[in-house]
Amino acid sequence: MKAVKEALQQVPELRYAGEDWGQLDYFRQSPVKFPCALVDVETVDYSDGGARYQQGIGSLTVRVADSRMFNGSFQAPPLDTEFAAFDLLQSVYKALQGLSGETFSPLTRTKLVRARRDDSIREFRLSFDFAFTDPDAGRRR
Repeated sequence: MKAVKEALQQVPELRYAGEDWGQLDYFRQSPVKFPCALVDVETVDYSDGGARYQQGIGSLTVRVADSRMFNGSFQAPPLDTEFAAFDLLQSVYKALQGLSGETFSPLTRTKLVRARRDDSIREFRLSFDFAFTDPDAGRRR
């Protein structure tokens, strides 16, 4: 998770990157600066790799969100930032795709879903799969 956060902090368009603990869900006014990327592991499937370790295959979710004022008039001139969310999603993808470490395999993007919200926040959820080995069961107690 630390490696993912550090990679996201290198995306210049993001004003906040960190762990997802409900900042977009449980507050009237989100305690983050926009645009932001919030990270959490949604699911992990485990299987025994032997008597002393397990293999895990996980799904990391990155919630990319922005909150902007928008002029919806057809008479308004088009803005250069009108589709900036897609550029931001591509920047997040480039920062994370293939990222790996000593404890996990390269991240692979598997899904993008637009979250429907009833507030002014525009949110996308990017999913990345990864694998890891957990040797903790084999360590002496």
